[in-house]
Amino acid sequence: MAISWLTALKIVPWDKVLEHAPGVMEKARGFIDKRRNDEVQAPTELEQLSKVQQEMAHTLTQLAEQNLALMTAVQRLQLRLKWLSAVTLLTLCVCGVLAGQLIVS
Repeated sequence: MAISWLTALKIVPWDKVLEHAPGVMEKARGFIDKRRNDEVQAPTELEQLSKVQQEMAHTLTQLAEQNLALMTAVQRLQLRLKWLSAVTLLTLCVCGVLAGQLIVS
């Protein structure tokens, strides 16, 4: 069963509402003043964010340089591995040929 608006307005203790209204108004003003002060501090926060962004960009640059050095080192190691594999295969072939000649003789 729904309550009509008139009944709902009669239930509200208006004397208490009016008694606490000045306190509520002071709290609201304090909140608004605080928000205004926060807005004044916003440029400082923007400066801090800008500084953090610059530090992150510097860190990212360092990481990119380190990544490039690692990639170069990996390429050199891959080249050395290819040469080592070729030399090992050649050595095994020579050993096989020599072993075959010893068996035949």
